[in-house]
Amino acid sequence: MDYQVFGLGDRKYRVDSQWAEDKATHYLKNITAVSNDDEGYIYVLQRSDPFMLIFNAEGKMINQWRNKEITDAHYVEISPAGEVFVVERDHHRIAVFNKDGELLRMMGDKNNPGNTGEPFNHPSDIAFSKDNNMYVSDGYGNTHVHHLNPSGELVKTWGKIGSEQGSFITPHAILVDQKDRVLVTDRENNRVQIFDQNGKYLKELSNVYHPMDIYQDKDGFIYVTDQVPALYVFNSEDEFIGRCRTFGTFGHGLTVDKHGDIYIAEMLPDGLTKLSLI
Repeated sequence: MDYQVFGLGDRKYRVDSQWAEDKATHYLKNITAVSNDDEGYIYVLQRSDPFMLIFNAEGKMINQWRNKEITDAHYVEISPAGEVFVVERDHHRIAVFNKDGELLRMMGDKNNPGNTGEPFNHPSDIAFSKDNNMYVSDGYGNTHVHHLNPSGELVKTWGKIGSEQGSFITPHAILVDQKDRVLVTDRENNRVQIFDQNGKYLKELSNVYHPMDIYQDKDGFIYVTDQVPALYVFNSEDEFIGRCRTFGTFGHGLTVDKHGDIYIAEMLPDGLTKLSLI
């Protein structure tokens, strides 16, 4: 088979747009996000039924989750404890599942969106610190970051609508990195803002256009997708080291497994692209 090959910094990757087994393509519809766990399984989130597809690293679909209540899933993250958090944008809540797809609890109330500064009003993403604190980008209605303790209680909120430092227009995805910093893709402001865990502005990554998702791999490299469409990579010192295109209209979701392989949840058209490290 003839593969496309490209480079990001000093790394080279092989493009595999048919990574998922053929029977899985029947279920792929309105993909939004992708994540991976410590066991090497790949979780694909979508706004359709089933809302979650789970694959092994070879692309074999091993499970699918259905829940008629989950209709506008935006991003999925797996906590340090192994729970699967699905951020439901238009239901103003976060659904928490175990690895068997059983609903454990809900954070937020679909009938009571938060007012300005209160969780949640069209939330977009969630991230976890090493001590199990949670940070939520909130999102399409609010323009805030919420810090929650491990019990889900609100500790602090920061941000407001605007373009100055510490303000947001559509905080779209969020990451707590290996330096304990909070990185937020500030989509309409064309930047990734970086804060400490108390909400103090530190710096930003720029030269991205409508950044979508963000992920850090085990080696400290930070990956950002945007609406160019492009995938950017920064090293652990926040230095830009490489860029390539994504293979749909844009890559809405992004994850990197323990082998360094990159998975991109493509939108318009739907696709699940694997970029295998050579």
